Amino acid sequence: MNRRLLLSAIGLSPLALISAKIPTLAQDSIVETLIKRWKKSKAYTLTVFDTMPANDIEFSPSVQQLSFAQHFIHLGFINVTYIGVLVDTQTYADFYALMEADFVMQPPDGINVFQPDRLKERDAQENKARVAQYISDTFDYVITQLGNLHDAMLTQGENKEKPDYLSGHNNLDLILRGESHTAHHRAQAIAYLRANGVQPPGYTVNNKF
Repeated sequence: MNRRLLLSAIGLSPLALISAKIPTLAQDSIVETLIKRWKKSKAYTLTVFDTMPANDIEFSPSVQQLSFAQHFIHLGFINVTYIGVLVDTQTYADFYALMEADFVMQPPDGINVFQPDRLKERDAQENKARVAQYISDTFDYVITQLGNLHDAMLTQGENKEKPDYLSGHNNLDLILRGESHTAHHRAQAIAYLRANGVQPPGYTVNNKF
């Protein structure tokens, strides 16, 4: 008797057998999976940042581009605003209102996160440590806030008032946009490493679970 006939004889379809082997959401919820992904993203982002020598964290290929350090400060700053919009009971009609929110995490030295700028002149290792701490703090904010969510909340929030560039985003959209935004700026930073003659850390080895 072949496998299909045997399964039919005992009342199991092949699809039912496969489904029985898939973990249920109760075992590993979507939110838990997102938190695991963000924790891994935090570790890899910090590894990429740490790879650049302290004396070169303000390297930029041109005067029109953000520095290496600014890419990390920018991604952390913006990711906090995405998740802050998600969890805050207040709403923000535009970008300028959002910048006044209590959850906004001011960058080191008040450095511009949108236009080329520089940190204050001080010991290079100290500046590097300040930026690394900011990266860590912004990721921790995101991860902590995700821990207060449950799966049913992920499809909510689409009609919540937001700045126009986030209009129509539900809660899951905001979370995924943050991760996409992180990858976008981290990839540019990796290109800066190569342009500065520095070998970037491997992606696969740093993203295993």
